Formats: sequence, C-alpha cells, structure tokens
Amino acid sequence: MIADYIKPIELRQVISRYCDPTDALVNDFEAVARLVCVKKEEALVRQGELCTDFIINRCGLFRVSCVTDGKEDTLLFGTSGDVFTSLHSYYAGEPAVFSLVAVQDSEAWMISYDDMRRLEADHPVMVKWMRDLLVEQMFGFEKRYIYNNNKSAEERLLNFMRVCSGNLRRPSVKHISSIAPLKYIAQYLKITQSTLSRLRNKLAKTEW
Repeated sequence: MIADYIKPIELRQVISRYCDPTDALVNDFEAVARLVCVKKEEALVRQGELCTDFIINRCGLFRVSCVTDGKEDTLLFGTSGDVFTSLHSYYAGEPAVFSLVAVQDSEAWMISYDDMRRLEADHPVMVKWMRDLLVEQMFGFEKRYIYNNNKSAEERLLNFMRVCSGNLRRPSVKHISSIAPLKYIAQYLKITQSTLSRLRNKLAKTEW
C-alpha cells in the first residue's frame, strides 16, 4: 500500500533505528525538533545555500535534486522516517550541493546543527546514532551506483522496482509513480520519459 510509505512516523522510532534511546534523550530530541508543513514543490534545502538543519521526514515524499549546467537530476527519493542534511554545510560550513524538495504536501522535523551537537554532548549514544545514520546513507549511495552503473535502461528500472534493502526501505516505482511525476522518476533512472513509459508498458503484465 502507498500509505505504508507515507504514514507519519514518531521521533522515538527514528532515533531507535540507530541506537537504544533513553526517555531523557527522546524528550530532549522532541524539545528541539520543529515540525514544519511543506507544500508540494517547496524546498527545505536549496542547492547553493547554506543548510543549518537536519531534516527528518515525518510523512510524505521528498526528492534530493541537483542542477548542473541547467540540467536537473533527481538522486534519491525520501519517505517517512528518512533523514537528510547537507554534509557540505554540516562538515565544512559550505553551501549545499543538493536541494531537498517536497514531491507532495509533506511534514518534516527540523533540528538545528547547534541543537544536534548539544544532544551529542549530553547523550553520547547520539554519536552512535549519527555514525550509523551516515553509514546507512553511504551504503545507499553505493547501492545506487551498483544497481545503475553500466546497466541498460530496463535493468535500471527493474532494479529500482525490486530492491528494498533493510532500513533503506526503498519504495518501488509502482508506489512512487502514483505520487511523483514521471519526469522525476526518469531523472532518477537517467532515462527519458518516453523510454520510461515504453518500459512500463512492456513490463506491465509481469511487473506492475
């Protein structure tokens, strides 16, 4: 069900994915998290601007995008519980190289870098939380490379439809295509919209 990918998630659930939080940690986390409503096509992080927050998707669908020489690319889709920030901003104080844009009306928590650092200082288990979060995200980028590099358009589509690895919880095209415009899915797969439509029709009887 599509709802499985966009239903609201609680902060305790997000923290518990990467550590065993105490009630004190959850309370402190909730105290600094700002819940925001995000309209469709609104950007919470903009490429070329300094990012100052960690963002946790409470419900809805986001995409990570990048524009190079006037051409837009969609790198990732983020669903309920996914965490995003600009590592360029967090680590080096540099402008973000990616944007985070809502594909549909969504809700997200925003936690400032200063508050995250205070949480790490007050709750050492947050260091593990941060480490495991970043390891998972790097794992996801490696998987994206493995499943897309030197693959045909049909292979990339099939991989995207089939792969759902552990906590990555990657939604299939079947679910995302009910929400996201095909142009964003095509950008992610690095194919044209016409090629995506043709492949969908070809695979409709067995895969969709």
